[in-house]
Amino acid sequence: MNKNFFTVGIGASAGGLQSLKIFFDEIRSDLPVAFVVVTHLSRDYTSLLNNLLMPHTNMDVIRVEKDMDLIQGNIYILIENKTIKVKEGRLIVTTRDAAIVNSAVDIFFESLAKDFGRKAVGIILSGGGSDGLEGSKLINKMGGNVMVQDPESAQADGMPFSIIRFDHPVAILNPKELAQRLNRLCAFE
Repeated sequence: MNKNFFTVGIGASAGGLQSLKIFFDEIRSDLPVAFVVVTHLSRDYTSLLNNLLMPHTNMDVIRVEKDMDLIQGNIYILIENKTIKVKEGRLIVTTRDAAIVNSAVDIFFESLAKDFGRKAVGIILSGGGSDGLEGSKLINKMGGNVMVQDPESAQADGMPFSIIRFDHPVAILNPKELAQRLNRLCAFE
């Protein structure tokens, strides 16, 4: 598996849709990057996130309904009642456990850190709670980069604040600025 490209995990929950749209409006479509968007979803509601993001990017936006290879230049979207991990450059889909608290972001970020090391980027956007914190710590530990939406620009600031309080993000910016920072980071690697 070629891991010469960055893989960017994006975690979001409440208020995350608007942040995602702004973010992808600014992302260069020629970046040698794969994106995996992990949001908190109801178990029985069919997510339309892929359709909602398509007008904001020229990249392919793919609902991850089965295991598949991770390919740069694509945006992969977690679907309802599932969690995903990456192992040896392949996205692995499993049914979400029965826990009330959704930890889909941590599950993905932890696997991303282990699989991509310094080529892992974790971005936390608007959302409540602290999902993503443990995974962000591991990304940091493995030499990757963690970035966070500025809580002032987030509709729900719990997820961004949890990272800021307990980890050391390399950037705390609004979604547009996060995208611009990522464009610079990934364009020169």
